[in-house]
Order: sequence, then C-alpha cells, then structure tokens
Amino acid sequence: MTSPPERDWKYMRKVKEDLIADLCEQINGQAMDILKSEAKSERERYGLLYRHVQESDDIVANCFDDWRRSTLLMKLVALKRHGLLTSDHIQHLSEETQKRLKALEEL
Repeated sequence: MTSPPERDWKYMRKVKEDLIADLCEQINGQAMDILKSEAKSERERYGLLYRHVQESDDIVANCFDDWRRSTLLMKLVALKRHGLLTSDHIQHLSEETQKRLKALEEL
C-alpha cells in the first residue's frame, strides 16, 4: 500500500494538533461526567474513571502514535472511527485518499 500524496500528509500535519485537542476535550468531558455522577459510590467512580483513562489512552495511541506519512491512511481510518475526522477534513484530502479511506472503512 502506497503512502497518501504529499498534500494530504501536509494537510493532516497541519490539523493534527486540533484533532488531538478535540479528542482530549471529549475524553476530559467524559471523565468529568464520571466524577460528577452522584448515582455511584467513590469506589465505583474510581473504577469507571480508571477504565475510561485506559480506553482513552488506547484511542489516543491508535489515532496519533507513530504519526508518519506511511501510516497516515490507517490513522485516517482510526480518526474517522472515533468521530474525529469530519466530512470537512475528508473534503480537503485528495480523491485518491478519499477512495482508499472509503474502501478501508468497508472492510
């Protein structure tokens, strides 16, 4: 599998920090909801928060670790799966990358 075109790589590098910020905002908001839950005991909230942090760390790693042009297509799939890659982002990508992304999503 060949790497996406250079223009796609440059665009995604440009928006990477915004994508990370959006994901962190989601993760932090969910953590706050867990902590504010009055229906759970302190111990239950701790357990929920611990699992949330572990699962969130996996999502961050899946979307952003090993961020290279050669891994970009798989990162795009992960970003889309986690609701971070919007239709606006996708429209900025080349037609070739859009087609490859769609094909990978259908697997």
